[in-house]
Amino acid sequence: MIFTYEQISKLNDTELIVYNYIVKNVGLVLKMNIRELAAQSHVSTATITRFCHKLDCDGFVEFKIELKRFNEINKMPEIDDEITMLNQFFDYSKGKEFNEHINQAVEYITDSNFIVCLGIGQSGSMARYAARFFSNVGYYSQYIDDPFYPAPTDQFEKCLLIAFSNSGETKEVIDQLRLYRGVQSKIISITNDSNSTIAKMSDLTIPYFIKKVILPNTKNISSQVPVVYIIERICRKLQTQKNLEILE
Repeated sequence: MIFTYEQISKLNDTELIVYNYIVKNVGLVLKMNIRELAAQSHVSTATITRFCHKLDCDGFVEFKIELKRFNEINKMPEIDDEITMLNQFFDYSKGKEFNEHINQAVEYITDSNFIVCLGIGQSGSMARYAARFFSNVGYYSQYIDDPFYPAPTDQFEKCLLIAFSNSGETKEVIDQLRLYRGVQSKIISITNDSNSTIAKMSDLTIPYFIKKVILPNTKNISSQVPVVYIIERICRKLQTQKNLEILE
């Protein structure tokens, strides 16, 4: 994959000029040869070649192949395609497997004494929303969007961590999961990839299988509708359970 954070961090100032031109003109660059790109970005062809090497490509031809693949995989879905994609998720949410995940999450939450919702960036916004929603139905929660926030000590018995990550491979979140594992916390992950590292480190994973949309500047604009639905579905289940307990 091209345009990862690690690759971009290795670029020098001149190579960043090339990068910035490419992410703003992907369609044009796909039709250019190396000399044309060098002229448009005001650098030498040697700089373009070094740039390609730092993005793990043997040369400009391989880079264009990878750029085309990246552009096709991550292009914005058409409105009809997006609706179809979300409908597929909601169909999945009616199934037995999804309901079992929700019931298990409710069990973990009701059995916990302390709930932490963790996420970074876009997933941090989801963690904040979840913490507020859980608190609204009587399960006080805190959210953390600082990847270096210290994990709770052993004095927090029955701590539950709910981790949000679209990719399931966010290094800082993985580091946090290791810390929470160290204090015997239960971990729920809500992620787009059920085979990711974060999913494998969790006691329970609730996947949502939505097409990832990542712009060439590494900005993730994948739909978060399924994540909001999962949060609200869990909370409504918690409230329903409380109502039944009152009636009994």
